[in-house]
Amino acid sequence: MNEKANVSKELNAKHKKILEGLLKLPENKECADCKAKGPRWASVNLGIFICMQCSGIHRSLGVHISKVRSATLDTWLPEQVAFIQHMGNEKANNYWEAELPPNYDRVGIENFIRAKYVS
Repeated sequence: MNEKANVSKELNAKHKKILEGLLKLPENKECADCKAKGPRWASVNLGIFICMQCSGIHRSLGVHISKVRSATLDTWLPEQVAFIQHMGNEKANNYWEAELPPNYDRVGIENFIRAKYVS
């Protein structure tokens, strides 16, 4: 069953406004993982906003670890919006207690994300 089909256009518009507001908060203005400016993707079950590059890495982890959605294009369920409102990048990063290693590259960031959320 597709739960997203039950989200009305009005509710979806409300969710988009909430997400737009969350993306304007200082703690969500950069990717939770690599600190790139202006993330437009999210891991709905981790409660974080991430950039396009990191969203690809998160997708490769599998949906049992990270469920990736566009913060601007996809339909979100009410509980997903509520969770990311509750969590956000700062709280999530405090929870995961991870610091991005200095001088990382594409492989470094992928290893960092895997260690942070999988290990």
